[in-house]
Amino acid sequence: MEFSPLFKSSQYSIPSPNGAFIATLIPPRLILRSTQTLEPIRTVNVNPDFASRVCFIRWSPRIVTESSSCCSISSLLPKSGLFECAATTKRRSGIDKTEEEGGSPMRILLADEDTVRVWDVSDAKWTATVQGVSGGLGKIANIEFGRNADEVLVFSEFGVKLTVWSLVTGRSVEIRDPKFTSKGFGYRPCTSHFALLTRPAAHDVITIHAHTTYRLVSSFSVPTTDAQGLKWSPCGRWIAVWDSASSGYKVLVYTADGHLYRTYTGGQDGNTGGLGVKSLEWSPQGDYLAVGGYDRRITLLSNFTFSPVVFLDHTSTIKLPRVPVWQEQVSASGQRNYITAAQPMCPPTVSSLPNDPNPKIGISTIAFNNPDGTLIATRSDSMPTTVWIWSLKLLSPFAIIVQHSPVRSLLWHPTIQNLLMIQCNNDQGVVYLWGSTWERPRIVITPLDKSLGKHDAKWIRPETPRAEVPPPYSGYPSFPNAEVKQQENRPMMMSGDSGSYFVGYVEEEGFENRLPPPQKSPNGAKGKEPADYFSKIPQSPRKAGNLEGTPSSSGSSASLGGTTEEVDDTFQYRGRIFVQS
Repeated sequence: MEFSPLFKSSQYSIPSPNGAFIATLIPPRLILRSTQTLEPIRTVNVNPDFASRVCFIRWSPRIVTESSSCCSISSLLPKSGLFECAATTKRRSGIDKTEEEGGSPMRILLADEDTVRVWDVSDAKWTATVQGVSGGLGKIANIEFGRNADEVLVFSEFGVKLTVWSLVTGRSVEIRDPKFTSKGFGYRPCTSHFALLTRPAAHDVITIHAHTTYRLVSSFSVPTTDAQGLKWSPCGRWIAVWDSASSGYKVLVYTADGHLYRTYTGGQDGNTGGLGVKSLEWSPQGDYLAVGGYDRRITLLSNFTFSPVVFLDHTSTIKLPRVPVWQEQVSASGQRNYITAAQPMCPPTVSSLPNDPNPKIGISTIAFNNPDGTLIATRSDSMPTTVWIWSLKLLSPFAIIVQHSPVRSLLWHPTIQNLLMIQCNNDQGVVYLWGSTWERPRIVITPLDKSLGKHDAKWIRPETPRAEVPPPYSGYPSFPNAEVKQQENRPMMMSGDSGSYFVGYVEEEGFENRLPPPQKSPNGAKGKEPADYFSKIPQSPRKAGNLEGTPSSSGSSASLGGTTEEVDDTFQYRGRIFVQS
């Protein structure tokens, strides 16, 4: 890997969602650096007192045109009363027209415990300040941009309220009793309807709000004991909600207007050992809903009937002769390398005490590759050093990597479907890369100073889609500056700690986005792997587990601190906001 020079940094250094800039807060200055030239393009002088108190730094979201394969078959799915399929070629009234209106500007936000400041990257004269955002109800627990760069979501401490600030009108909307501050909310693809999981009393309630005005559109109670979150499907037709492990295995799927479509409560044999759901993810195309359980199993639910299609079991003994198993070795001198592990093998495991509030069991990480979701990287907390990579084309494990230290994160490249980044605890200054076409995984020793604490690495999205880059990727005689263009189109990553950061360029080794061809007969003798690891389930929904479809009661609804008419009167003045342009 090739490294750029080290740049001075702080704990607040992040790349923009579009991959064009890197923002770094070095009090009292906010520095915006181009990822193409690695030169500063703008320096913002920040009030020293405010800069010393900054707790949050956020980029505005990247606006893209949504499309999903699950909407291409919309005629086969049920229609809902309030919404239609989000991804269509013709826009209708009520649909978010951010892209049609020329796109959203790129902005960056800094916030302390009670004040928010926003800057526009391209317009040096534009700035916005929001003061008194908490309204005397505690500190800011979390802050995010809304559906675009013109909205800011502010979560108050103790889950008192969520305030949506408009940077255009200078007004705000308050939504009471959000259950969580960092999860349990999301925007519907394309239409940008806002869904929020709330708990106004002793029960969970999901509210749907219109974009821009945040007028209450729908509100319905959820039959859960302690709902742990909600996630929109990529096509915007479904909302998935999962209950806490204390309630057993329970996933509820709602239509976009709040009708309960399916309730999934376990596997084909109905035996989940009394364990519940720990994680949940939609595939990028929306064709699968992946449910990670405390039973060390991932269940893939079909987006048609939400019955189980495939089980992915993480067994304590690996015996897969046709699947490469790589194990990291660390010598006494600190040298690292991967070896091919002999099978059968037993990865390192950890155990939890019976009274442990956060037991180290279950699937905590589910990561689909981009953009097609044909590879899945997973991690089981009971085997914290092991990365499982599954192929949905081969219907079998594709590779297994056993690290020396517990795995902290799994990040797929945003545009290269077969490139995975692995980061581990206790391995400061080391990043691991896996590519499906490589002979073995790579170990990247970064030039960071290990004495400056925890480091973090992120992919930088290429500004030019990789499909538009002409192969081969080494050498561009048609460009005036071939060396710079080569660096732009190589996979880029940013890694840093509290003192410095750098940009790394992954050397090419067959990034043709090639994946193994699908197996013609996954159930045949040739190439079939043990059912203990990857089991295909019959398509009969009656045989595929405890599947119930119960329409929600039309009378079960709840309001957000008042009636619907009160919520309709939105953008009431709260606090003080100043916008300069």
